Amino acid sequence: MPGTNAATAGHNNNNMDSFENDLEKGTVSTSSDGNHLQNTVSNFRHDDEHIYINDQQIKKHEFLHAFGGSLNVGTREVTEQAKNYADPVPAGLAAFSCTTITLGLIQMHAKHVTHANILIGALLTTSGLVELIVGILCFIIGNTWACATFLLFGGFYSSYSFVLMDLGGVQAAYGDANEYAQSVALYFLPWVFYSFLLWSCTWKSTWALTTLMFFVWMFIILFCIGQFAGSVLTYKAGGFFCMGSGVLGFYNAYAGLADPTNSYFVVKPWFLPNAKLD
Repeated sequence: MPGTNAATAGHNNNNMDSFENDLEKGTVSTSSDGNHLQNTVSNFRHDDEHIYINDQQIKKHEFLHAFGGSLNVGTREVTEQAKNYADPVPAGLAAFSCTTITLGLIQMHAKHVTHANILIGALLTTSGLVELIVGILCFIIGNTWACATFLLFGGFYSSYSFVLMDLGGVQAAYGDANEYAQSVALYFLPWVFYSFLLWSCTWKSTWALTTLMFFVWMFIILFCIGQFAGSVLTYKAGGFFCMGSGVLGFYNAYAGLADPTNSYFVVKPWFLPNAKLD
């Protein structure tokens, strides 16, 4: 932006690189006759340890980068709440994985088990209530993407438990088994779209996080297609991705838990090509 270059040059900071981030760099309002009305251009620069926004110094360690262990999908400033409270994300990922791995195995008919009713309690509490609580805590510490993920998936798993319980005689309300199967597919359909939107927000994060969300999207879309088509093989394929998403959830949870003070094996983020690191 020409206005940004001019503002930066005005400070004669040729030895500084411009700070490239997802921050808005300001605009210049112009009247219809071409005259400038207001200049709101900001100056962004950085050195090895600090970031300067309009010459206000901010330490770089006060910014969080993309990381699967805390479900950060991009660079953002650390909030005061995040400094004062523990990170709830590993607990949410573990709750998700504990249920999802078993659900995937059941959908693949492991050990000839074909019904997921054993998971009703886990869907209500572990992947339901726990994820809802984690979503609220992510709201408190200012992690928007994690909040939207845990709150909605907590609701998803809780509501799916009601489907398995046949609460209110849902299945009996349909004329035959095929109509009921189509209604379950319609239930999955909005989650196909939502999980894709979540996945698309990880394309500038880390490989571990974006792969996790890809597996989540795949298992939901295959469950949906399997219900629409009445295809057991498609449903089993969805079970594979479901189990895989649980394994990846545990991997990201461990990445958020392990550090040099408690483990010999610390997971470092493997950034995607366009991830913002400054």
